[in-house]
Formats: sequence, structure tokens, C-alpha cells
Amino acid sequence: MRLVIAVSALLTIAAGPPAPAGERVALAPLPGFTLAFREEGDGNLIEERIPLGETVQRWTRMVTIQRFAGVVQRADAATYLGIIRNNLPRSCPGGTTSAISALIVSGHRAARLRADCPRNPQTGLPETFEIVAIEGASDIHVAQVAFRRVPSAADLAWSGRQLAGVALCTGSSREPACAAR
Repeated sequence: MRLVIAVSALLTIAAGPPAPAGERVALAPLPGFTLAFREEGDGNLIEERIPLGETVQRWTRMVTIQRFAGVVQRADAATYLGIIRNNLPRSCPGGTTSAISALIVSGHRAARLRADCPRNPQTGLPETFEIVAIEGASDIHVAQVAFRRVPSAADLAWSGRQLAGVALCTGSSREPACAAR
């Protein structure tokens, strides 16, 4: 989701050391989705998956993973999401967010947030996203599910299942999502 990407850039100004070899976010399989965009550099990463037949400009649902190198030295997961929460009104007038909730993902501290934008100024469409930020050894890893519409109860249930299946994989991970590549 372009709203979060712009806000997230605030934390990547001074990239720190890269993640330990093999540290990555893994998602459950996404049948019917394709990798539509991927960019990696300076230890940072973004991958966007969308339904088959859609484009990164015209999508209805998007699942994004991101890695922000060295951010853990400057912000924990809740602080990272707090920056997104505090900056949402600039990128989406009238946008609202949930409270930030703390959780554990794959034994690592993490936090979760939902944001609702009634009308994204870039597209004129509503957008909602749910995001989980996970603290790695040095990087913040993010998994996000976005809808370019007001999500239904079924949409939110689907999003919840996707985010519940997120794992932070390291060299010693035994979670099923980490075994699949």
C-alpha cells in the first residue's frame, strides 16, 4: 500500500547493519496471488502480491512484506507502528487507526495496527490495511494486508488468517511457513 510505504521511508534514512543471513518474513501460501513488485537494496526489501489479473496500480487486495535494515536500533515494533499511526493524517485526511497491540511472532516482539483511509487522495478510493511489525535481530520486518475498498467481515477474517500465519524465519526456525520458499 503506497500510504504506508511513504510513511515507512521515514525510518530508513540511516540504514544499519543488514539482517543476519536467512532472517526473513514468511507468509502462508497465497493461492490466486502473484508477485507484482519486488525491490531490494541497502538491506531493505519490499514485495507486493496481488490477485492474478490485477496490477500494482489497480488492485483490490494486496499483501506486502517489507524489511527495514537497522531500524531496531532506533525503534521497536510498537514505536514503528506509532510513527505510521501519527503520520497517517498527512497521507490520508480523515484516516483512523486502531490501538497498537503488542504480540509475539516466532518468539520475537511484534505489534499490530489497523488503519482505515476513507479516501486515498492518490486514488480517490477507500483503503484499509492491517499491519504486523516484527523485531528481528537488527531489522524491522513487516507483513501487511490491504484492501482498496471498505473491507467486509469476510475480508477482515481473511486478513486475520493471513497475518496469523506470518513467521519471522531465522536459521533455526521450525515453523512450517519457514520451510517453504
